[in-house]
Amino acid sequence: MNLIIEKHIGDEAYKKVLETFGGNSEYEAVFNSFLVDFLQDLEKDNDIDHDDTAEDLLEVPTDFIDRYIKCREVGFSKTWSATQADLEISDDTYYAVFECYKKVEAIKQGEALKDLQVFCKTKNGDPLYNDFLIDHVTRNEYTERPIEELAADYSKIYKEQKEKGKSETFSHKYAELMAGDEFHQIYCEDYAFIYDQSIALGKSEEYADRYAEKYASELVDVKRRAGIHDDEESLEFARDKARAYINGWEYATQNNIKKMNVFIDCYSNAYLNTIYSDEWSSIKELEKISLKKALEKFEKK
Repeated sequence: MNLIIEKHIGDEAYKKVLETFGGNSEYEAVFNSFLVDFLQDLEKDNDIDHDDTAEDLLEVPTDFIDRYIKCREVGFSKTWSATQADLEISDDTYYAVFECYKKVEAIKQGEALKDLQVFCKTKNGDPLYNDFLIDHVTRNEYTERPIEELAADYSKIYKEQKEKGKSETFSHKYAELMAGDEFHQIYCEDYAFIYDQSIALGKSEEYADRYAEKYASELVDVKRRAGIHDDEESLEFARDKARAYINGWEYATQNNIKKMNVFIDCYSNAYLNTIYSDEWSSIKELEKISLKKALEKFEKK
């Protein structure tokens, strides 16, 4: 027995706890290690009173080992179980999944992934839940709400959209945004609509995300202010602003223009000024004229 255990706990009380492990050497070793560290920290901080009993001092360590054992019994690794138990007794579980995963991943990534799968199983997660949670945790994408809540909401919303006949791409993006609980529903719908449309046209994910973000931002401002059906002219102008932006961004990207934001501004102004003129008769002609004006203005910057 470690001297500090003998000093503060005593042989009888210590052995009584060990007996509850039924001879499991792993649990005995984990408990012993935690107990020693716990008592050393208390001594260092002068937090042991003369009237503290062995029962008092064993309360936290036994709580820790009980939680550790529960984790091990459902299939978590030793590292995950110890980290989870430590977070629980500290009442610091908001990001527990992320913290446990990082601890295990630092030692063995394959085991960390297995632990995530065990976690999903304990939550009775379906494939949608599992994929969402594992993707966010492995990419270290912390969320404002507990990730297990978001994963459950994502699965539910995705299924609802599919039942309505929406595509997989739309359903995924809409559910992801809505589950995040950061944006207005109108924003999420318009974002998913343009994202889905862009991907269907063979555009890159970066293009789809940029266009969708601009489109949804422009339209939500109008729709929340004027109402969806009240001001079609304003809505169309918002759509034009989004198209102008993404056209400028795409050209700047494809042609490696360094001052991208400056060029996008030039293109957007040229596009919006031209679209309300009589200079064009087709979208292709509109874009050609707008590009020419934008390049001329950009060269003067």
